[in-house]
Amino acid sequence: MRSVVISREVILTASRTMLREKGWAAINMRSVAAQCGVAVGSLYNYFSSKTELVAATVESVWEEIFRLPTDFPGEERFCRCIEWLYGSMQQGNQRYPGFLTLHAMGFTTGNGKLEGRRMMERIQGELRDALCQVLQQDGQVRQDVFDSRLTREGFVGLVFSMLLSALLRGEKSCEPLISVIHRILYLPPDESN
Repeated sequence: MRSVVISREVILTASRTMLREKGWAAINMRSVAAQCGVAVGSLYNYFSSKTELVAATVESVWEEIFRLPTDFPGEERFCRCIEWLYGSMQQGNQRYPGFLTLHAMGFTTGNGKLEGRRMMERIQGELRDALCQVLQQDGQVRQDVFDSRLTREGFVGLVFSMLLSALLRGEKSCEPLISVIHRILYLPPDESN
């Protein structure tokens, strides 16, 4: 009998495909094993339970949606990054229908709920850290914007919350948020000379 070579990434790719095509209910050890063409026992070499498999699938979707490019133009870099991020979130929500909504509302139950929340907080924390770096590197941000009451971290957290809220409301664009960010961070064109 020929053994099938499988990897964690192959399993997660199969899980993401099933999530896109059939939704969360389709993801379990047996169905993912069948999708991969392996015995169920093979999956247990990588994931100890369905909860662990689902958590890893969620994490891989978050990482796919929120992988920030590093090549934003220097001009109004933070605003461009936020526009890109909102577009990426919209595409992710189309690619994985209802994923962000369900995850934001705590789709996991039982033992997986705490693990899912920790994983979501970790990934969102990494994203907020990356956004803070983009903000720090934006040479056009006014020098007097941030102080002890309005920190970069606090500002990024607020912006990220507003992005998620706009997405959950089904907003087509984040233009109102971009306008607010622009007014807070940058000098008006006639004052920047």
